[in-house]
Amino acid sequence: MEYKIININDINKAEILIFYNNINSSKKIKIDKIRNKKRKIQSILGEYLLKELLKIYNISYSNINYIYNEEGKPYIKDYNLYFNISHSHDYVITVISNKEIGVDIEKIRKTNISIINRICTNKEKEYVLSSNIDIEKRLFEIFTLKEAYIKCLGNKIFDFKNIELVFNNKPICKDTSVKSKQLIIDNYIISIVEKR
Repeated sequence: MEYKIININDINKAEILIFYNNINSSKKIKIDKIRNKKRKIQSILGEYLLKELLKIYNISYSNINYIYNEEGKPYIKDYNLYFNISHSHDYVITVISNKEIGVDIEKIRKTNISIINRICTNKEKEYVLSSNIDIEKRLFEIFTLKEAYIKCLGNKIFDFKNIELVFNNKPICKDTSVKSKQLIIDNYIISIVEKR
């Protein structure tokens, strides 16, 4: 498993245009439909990071073709490689692996704590509310881990309460067929889930 992360503020408009001009044509069609300027830039940079990661495997980005599963998750055709892209506010991350993989990134920020009832089991609520300090951090640990797990499986979003996490100081996936990793970069939490 490899990943690359980028802050969109570190890239100038000229570089973004160069990246855009080198995007796979099928992906460019999808990106052209995005109306929100920031989301468009995030999507362009996600593809740029994929291109950079493919170099590790000596694969030319211009030679890849995408296929999609029935849920719409893209795969790289003709290679035993899986990838996933996520973005939040100023950051974009792309992961690649020879196994199914999912990633989610979220900025740790004040949020309506009532969301806890939609995404957390009782044990997860206990973990989030165990202290008044870093409540949002713990909440986003759970949210991003569940989101990355769903993306790894290639499913569309479903009831987060159906995914149960276990705790060993931090949340981890109960499903032993996957492994997970969490990182914190500049007040952003990143969860990566990969099939074993």
